[in-house]
Amino acid sequence: MSTYSYPMYDDRLEGDEPECLDANDDCQGRVEYRMALSSTGKSFPRCELHWGLRLEEQDRINERYPELPPSDWSPLDAGESWDED
Repeated sequence: MSTYSYPMYDDRLEGDEPECLDANDDCQGRVEYRMALSSTGKSFPRCELHWGLRLEEQDRINERYPELPPSDWSPLDAGESWDED
């Protein structure tokens, strides 16, 4: 059985040019729908400049809220768990 990943549905008509989500005078490069970085799975159109800035922001988020606990973390410190299981 083969699996097929359907592209994200959006309201664009064939041939419509997407506008950068962060559109302003600083936009640079091609505007296209970029991969989803959040768990919503929703993609947004961004120019190359704003996509790069968004990736940098995601790196900061991932550093601040890592998936795995830090090596010095212990649930005994505050009676908390790292994940919600």
